Amino acid sequence: MKNLTIYLSMLFCGMVVLSSCHGEKEPPPPLTYTGENPRVQDPLSPEDSQKHIQLPEGFKAELYAAEPNIINPIAFTWDERGRLWVVQSKDYPHGLANDVGGDRITICEDTNGDGRADKFTDYATDQNLTTGITLVKGGAIVSQAPNMVFLEDTDGDDKMDKRTVLFEGFGTWDTHAGPSNLRYGVDNMIWGSVGYSGFENQFRGKPVEFKMGVYKFTKDGSYFEPVGQFNNNTWGLGFNENFEIFGSTANNNHCCYVGIPLKHYDYLNKMPSWAINADFIQGHYEITPVDTIPLQQVDVRGGYTAASGANFYTARNYPEEYRNQMYVCEPTGHLVHIAKIVKDGAGYKEVDGGNIFASTDAWTAPVFAETGPDGNLWVADWYNPVIQHNPDKRGMDNQIWNADKGEGNAHLNKLRDYGHGRIYVITHEDGDDPDITSLDPKDDESLLEALESDNMFWRTTAQRLIVENKKVSLIPDLINMAGNNEVDKSGLNTGALHALWTLKGLGALDGSNAAANEVVTKALNSSSYGVNRAALALLPATKESSEILAQSGLLSSTDPQIKLAAVLRAGELPESNALYTEIEKLSKDEASTSDKWINAAIKIYFRELNFQEVDPSSVVMLVPSAEEKKSTWNYTTDKPADNWMKSEFDDSDWKMGTAKFGGDNMKQVNTPWSSSDIWMRQEVLVSDEITEPVIKIAHDDDYEIYVNGQLLISETGSSEAYKYIKLDSEKGGLFKKGKNIIAVHCANTGGNQHIDMGIGKVGKIKADVTFVLNTVNQEMAYDKKTLHATAGQTVEIVLNNKDQMSHNLVVIQPGSLDTFGAMVDGFLKNPEAEKMGYVPKSRYVLGATDMLTPGVTGSVIFKLPDTPGIYPYVCTFPGHWRMMQGVIVVTALGSYISEDKEALKISAMGGGGSHDFLKFFGVADGEILSEGGKNTFIYTENSMELGTLIPTTDVLLLSNNKPLDKNTRNTIINRVNAGDMNLLIYHPSTWYNWEDWPEYNKTLVGGGSRSHEDLQEFEVRVVKPDHPIMKGVPSKFRIVDELYRWEKDPEAEIEVLAVSRGLKSGEEYPTVWIVKHPKAKIVGNTLGHDERAHGHKAYQTILKNSVNWVEK
Repeated sequence: MKNLTIYLSMLFCGMVVLSSCHGEKEPPPPLTYTGENPRVQDPLSPEDSQKHIQLPEGFKAELYAAEPNIINPIAFTWDERGRLWVVQSKDYPHGLANDVGGDRITICEDTNGDGRADKFTDYATDQNLTTGITLVKGGAIVSQAPNMVFLEDTDGDDKMDKRTVLFEGFGTWDTHAGPSNLRYGVDNMIWGSVGYSGFENQFRGKPVEFKMGVYKFTKDGSYFEPVGQFNNNTWGLGFNENFEIFGSTANNNHCCYVGIPLKHYDYLNKMPSWAINADFIQGHYEITPVDTIPLQQVDVRGGYTAASGANFYTARNYPEEYRNQMYVCEPTGHLVHIAKIVKDGAGYKEVDGGNIFASTDAWTAPVFAETGPDGNLWVADWYNPVIQHNPDKRGMDNQIWNADKGEGNAHLNKLRDYGHGRIYVITHEDGDDPDITSLDPKDDESLLEALESDNMFWRTTAQRLIVENKKVSLIPDLINMAGNNEVDKSGLNTGALHALWTLKGLGALDGSNAAANEVVTKALNSSSYGVNRAALALLPATKESSEILAQSGLLSSTDPQIKLAAVLRAGELPESNALYTEIEKLSKDEASTSDKWINAAIKIYFRELNFQEVDPSSVVMLVPSAEEKKSTWNYTTDKPADNWMKSEFDDSDWKMGTAKFGGDNMKQVNTPWSSSDIWMRQEVLVSDEITEPVIKIAHDDDYEIYVNGQLLISETGSSEAYKYIKLDSEKGGLFKKGKNIIAVHCANTGGNQHIDMGIGKVGKIKADVTFVLNTVNQEMAYDKKTLHATAGQTVEIVLNNKDQMSHNLVVIQPGSLDTFGAMVDGFLKNPEAEKMGYVPKSRYVLGATDMLTPGVTGSVIFKLPDTPGIYPYVCTFPGHWRMMQGVIVVTALGSYISEDKEALKISAMGGGGSHDFLKFFGVADGEILSEGGKNTFIYTENSMELGTLIPTTDVLLLSNNKPLDKNTRNTIINRVNAGDMNLLIYHPSTWYNWEDWPEYNKTLVGGGSRSHEDLQEFEVRVVKPDHPIMKGVPSKFRIVDELYRWEKDPEAEIEVLAVSRGLKSGEEYPTVWIVKHPKAKIVGNTLGHDERAHGHKAYQTILKNSVNWVEK
């Protein structure tokens, strides 16, 4: 009943949007159904289905082509003759194994002018997994994962006769997450999108890896560039008439904007928190279907779960409000949505524009919509009852999908249809017949006229034909066109924009044609933003261009989008004083720095490294600021010598003052400073290496900090509050053990002034217990559904997202699951939900990871309440929380401290990667080794803490692969060599972990492992049954673990007690051994990956016997 109410309300809304002014209308033909579970609607004829389509007032959907001529249309485009080229994808989604593919590309023509295709020519047949198409000279470039292919017609008979693979690298494991939406770009490149199957290859000697999003490449396939990184399955790419880049993703991000292409971040290994490449600008969650039947949706029910396409309407047949808006298909909702794009600072945001096309026919499945040569929007209707791709167990009433996995990661379904397909044309009653119906590549005058067409299709096609046919004779005409400064009422000058890019394509902007370069410079002053943007992109990378840009006024434009484009281009041009000055002004302009796009562009210009503000609680201060303790500096306000920051500089005649330095009107100032500049120096002692220095700084205005004469950091602007900035390890290398000279210069550029700073290093909020979880690929689950912790503990959960969808992990209070889940469901309708990781503000939330895109690792640290209980954790991505759950079983903490002061003291070291160290080597093994209070067991993952424990330790259990500090290493060696401490070396510590500590493996471990077999069952055989460590251990047993390929060091003396044999490989390796050390007893054991080892009776017996043996 609840679903019925929702869908009836949606029906009403859709009717209002689409039919409010149509008046009385003949009812559509009735629908009939077959079957019971599921009950499936029967297909309609093209003519009857057409009557179920609803459109806004004044619009009409006309049928252009249908079965049997067109089946399963997935993409289309047009050639210069105005002919429609349709990709019929009958192989999708299971066709990967076919020797001869079932896809075809068909050219459709209307030869009698009745608006219906009547001639069909198969350009290419027997193709496989064809998902995108664009036309170039000589044929079609098509995406056929794993390849990008050129299907060429060498003799002009409209038949492909040559196939060339341009490049490979697209993933094929999931066929609905591959390449799609190919199109010819205004920049004369080929553009496309790719889903989470991803891309990996090498171009021009450099590896290219790309998870998902939009990209571009050269027509010959020699160059590939990722442009926009999206966060889930991407099946949409679109350009507006200013050639700005947009896209869509299938799952709840139906509108994306690429404001800063990824190339601008190439100087960074990892994008910092301030960086932004693509923004998810959707303004709403819900779709507004007009069907009364519950939609067949899995993940984002009632929203966009299969969004495809992101094309703009770029002609003039439709009313103004429909132009330059984005049209997104949602086949599961049987509709084409209008995503209204409006300016938002230097970026954009989407406003819900309703639908331009929606059907009550449950088979209607729009998958692609694009502006055609006639100035109308054309729609590919997949026409199929089965749209859902993924196998999935989650159910709904009358569910049509299932969990039976087939090829291409698609569920097997006999209801998938391979006999229908339709192409519609959406016309408007006030639309005109096109001025252009065909272009002849030999007709130069027509090509030039087409560059100024009011239809972007003809402009782009004319540009392509001129460039491909190298019509350099048209360069003078193109220069004249590019110099035209007239704009239409929308502020567009599309002819000039295309003329500029055509000049680029002809090579006229390589510096050989002064007039062409001059027109680019003049275009910077155009009244059209799109022309400004094109001119900026086409400025040659010369010093002259830097000066031109600095003087152009674009960097100080009142239009933030022009400013963004100008700053980004400035970052690609050679440096000049004038250009630097202009950018520096921007960096102090609050209106600019408060815009996330411009702020990022400014940081890119300055090549700001991955500075990251850190949590103050995680910082260990080494050089205190005034906030920690009294901090005294030598200082001067008179400009010193140029070497003032050097260690050897003599500052004995400087004054002494206590931080904070600043004006009289500033708080907590201890030493007045009123001049324009101040220079400060302080000598500090550093006892440890600083790998990740953290600057704690409060400043007004610009400052620079030096360490031992080398620049550590400099910033402009001001910050009254202290901020913490983490620097990289290269900066950490400027510090040395012992004496260091810290030198600071601060300049007041106006207004208030103050300076204080301190230096720390990154510590870590120490977690009492750390759990490492993975999302299970394609199962909508975490790999661990039950965790164990203790009341009052600080818990860290690391989540590795190994699924192909976004996930997070949110820990909530006991008993709040259903209430919190309802909050999550309601919160999804909030336009800000996605930006907030779909985590509503709630007192139930104890902690949450970020929403993690596929392949990303995140973590959350939180403190458990003191109350034991069952604490749920869930994923709050739309539709996930009911299935994706787990619990933390929180119990009261029992220590392993013996009341017997003479008890055996066991210290254990864990930590590193690939294991849950605390859970297994700490909690599980600790419980065994403590023997109910007989022994004291202390576990740590802190190397320095271990160093303090070792002097009083009788037995040391090493089970770590994280490094040990040098002092702790020496303490271990010395104590073992003295015979004062015995060793148990387990699992990860039997590895060759540390190349800089060879003594460890040679003298303590007796060898090591460099690899292991897969985690699986193998056989352990005891070879020394009479040894005390093997007492009570079965002569043979099987265990699920990692079989380490452990090898003895040639110089070591060991006695092997047990060996393991791979059941598949048959290979045998030592598993338990003793090292014959002259002073100490040492036991090595490679077992212990997870609970299947630590919970094994034989493992526990060996562990207990080992500690008893070394004790004696």
